[in-house]
Amino acid sequence: MKDCIFCKIISGEVPAFKIYEDDFTLAFLDIANDAYGHTLIIPKKHYDTMMTCDNTTLSHVMETVKKVGNHYVKDCGFDGWNIVNNTGEAAGPHMMHFHIHLIPRKFGDNAFIFPVLAGGGQDLQTVCNKLKFEDKKSKINDENAVVIYTDGACSGNPGAGGWASIISYKGNEKVISGGERETTNNRMELMAVIMGLENANKNVPIEVFSDSAYVVNAFQQGWLDNWKRNNWKTSGNTDVQNKDLWKRLLTITENTSVHFNKVKGHSDNEQNNRCDALAREEIAKLN
Repeated sequence: MKDCIFCKIISGEVPAFKIYEDDFTLAFLDIANDAYGHTLIIPKKHYDTMMTCDNTTLSHVMETVKKVGNHYVKDCGFDGWNIVNNTGEAAGPHMMHFHIHLIPRKFGDNAFIFPVLAGGGQDLQTVCNKLKFEDKKSKINDENAVVIYTDGACSGNPGAGGWASIISYKGNEKVISGGERETTNNRMELMAVIMGLENANKNVPIEVFSDSAYVVNAFQQGWLDNWKRNNWKTSGNTDVQNKDLWKRLLTITENTSVHFNKVKGHSDNEQNNRCDALAREEIAKLN
C-alpha cells in the first residue's frame, strides 16, 4: 500500500532497525522505544488486520514470532516474552498493516504489559454461552453435501495398518476399508481420506471428518501451500514425508469443494468410532 509506513520499510524507502527477515516476514524494533527490545513482526504482503490475513501468511508470521522470541530467550538473556495484537479501532491505536508486538521479558522487570481491568461482574457461564465459537463451516446445512468419516490405525509405527471410510449421501451409505502389511499411522490416515474422496460424488460439496491433526491441519493451516512452494521440502530442507499420498490427495481435491473437520478421536463420535473399529479389523486380517 502506497501510504503504509510498514510497506515503505519493507521496500527500503524507510530505514528500520531490522532484527530478522525472510521471504515472507520482517521483524524490526519499534521506534517508540518504550521497552527494551520491543519488536514488531509483520508480513511482507499488506493486510490491514489479522482478520483479513490469509492463514498461510498468518502461519509465516507466527513462525517468525516463535523464532525471534526463542532467539531472545536462548541467545539474548531474556526469560520470556509477551505478544500483543490490536485488531480493529476499538482495540486501541494501531497501524493499518497487520503486525504483532513481541516484548521480551526478564524476571523482575516490572513491565506491566497487560491493562488493569475493572472486571465484568458477569456470570461466566452466561458469557460463555453468548461468546462460544461455533465453526459454521462444520455444520452440514447443504442437503446435497457428501459426508465422509475417516480413520486410520497402525499396529506398531511402522507396522501393519488399516484404514476405513464411511461415505454418506442423501441417506445412502457406503463403507470401504483396507490395509497394508508395512505402513505408518499417518499413511493410513491419508489413505482413509483419499479412498473416501475417490469413491465420493465430487460434483457436490464434501465434508470430511477426521481425527488426524496431521491431515486436517495440512489443509486448514496452509502446510500444503508451503510444501508445494518449497518443492515438497520442509523448512529444514528435508523431503516432506508421504509426499506421494499428499500429491494424490491434492489431485483429488483440486477442483472439488472439500472442507476438512477435526473430530476428537476415541470419544463419543459414533461414525469416527465405527471407522476406528473397521480399520482395526483390517489390521487383524493381516496378522
